[in-house]
Amino acid sequence: MKALSIGSFDSFWKASLFCTGAVAWALPTWNVVVNPYQIFNDKHSIGARYTSSTTNERYLKVAHLVREARDRSPLAAENIVSVINESLDDRQKPKRELPNAFIVGSSIMGMIEPSLMETRLPVTHFYNLAFLAAKPDEILATLKGLKREGVLINNIVYGLEPIAFTDIKSYGPAYQLHPLADESSKQKVLFDYLFASSLSDGFSRLVTVLRGEPSVRYDIEGTGRYYLDRYDREIKKDHEAFIRKQFPIDAKPLNAPPWIENRFSELKGLVQWLKQEKVNARFYLNPLHPYVANAYGDDRLNEFKQRMTELTGQANLNDCTRLLINEDVNRRFYDYKHFRDVEAGKVLDCGLGIIGSS
Repeated sequence: MKALSIGSFDSFWKASLFCTGAVAWALPTWNVVVNPYQIFNDKHSIGARYTSSTTNERYLKVAHLVREARDRSPLAAENIVSVINESLDDRQKPKRELPNAFIVGSSIMGMIEPSLMETRLPVTHFYNLAFLAAKPDEILATLKGLKREGVLINNIVYGLEPIAFTDIKSYGPAYQLHPLADESSKQKVLFDYLFASSLSDGFSRLVTVLRGEPSVRYDIEGTGRYYLDRYDREIKKDHEAFIRKQFPIDAKPLNAPPWIENRFSELKGLVQWLKQEKVNARFYLNPLHPYVANAYGDDRLNEFKQRMTELTGQANLNDCTRLLINEDVNRRFYDYKHFRDVEAGKVLDCGLGIIGSS
């Protein structure tokens, strides 16, 4: 009887240890295989790369730009060998230019095609470095991190909107800065992602993979911009139905939150750093949907423009706030915040002063 009890006790602890180990490794396995934030190697993950709605562009864009700068450096050992070995014909072939200019700002800027910027600002090679819900301090930290790693920054274009200075929402793992930006340990960040609580984001990723039609797609290793594929599919199928869903007639009026004053201080710090580094910076005010413009009201929008003019030091700050407001306004926006990417050229003409602005 005693031996049976000891045996049962031993079996219980073995089973407990096994279950504990299984549970302990379940979360890291989930985060690597499902990979909702796209941080881990895609060789071990499901689905197409950078098609998760929770893709961490803050991390991945920096990683890509730094990797590109290092790989293309003439001082890199493999490149020295490559130059020695390449033929005259290879040397004469045009090589893709590394970016020396960046589109920055929130998700509103994220859909702008860099080539549109390059046609308007010659001798530039743009990459879209905009982030969802980007704040000025995050932009500054990211630019500083890239500069320390030898990434060339000659120009930036920053489209501003009041939402970024009133947004009080807190964000999760998909918004974690790259370690080079916040000067943290890369090992710690990866460990945190390995054990991140990502059940909701992971299931969202699984649904996307099973459907085979991503709602959003990030061109991290190309232009840096993103595409709202699901919205574009719905517009192509039935634009009027899309408008009825996105812009309901009985939408409740929106009350805009108060200003977050430290965001203005953060913008001042960014402007000062850009001047110190002799970066050619252009700022302008992004178009707003009337639903959002009415939420802030004329007085607050005028105040915002005045504060942006003072902080950026750009006396001719172009105001494109009402550029897209007309009888077809709902056809020109994806939702109350984001104008459609087909409008980007017109917005840039306004923002960069190529056409008149209000």
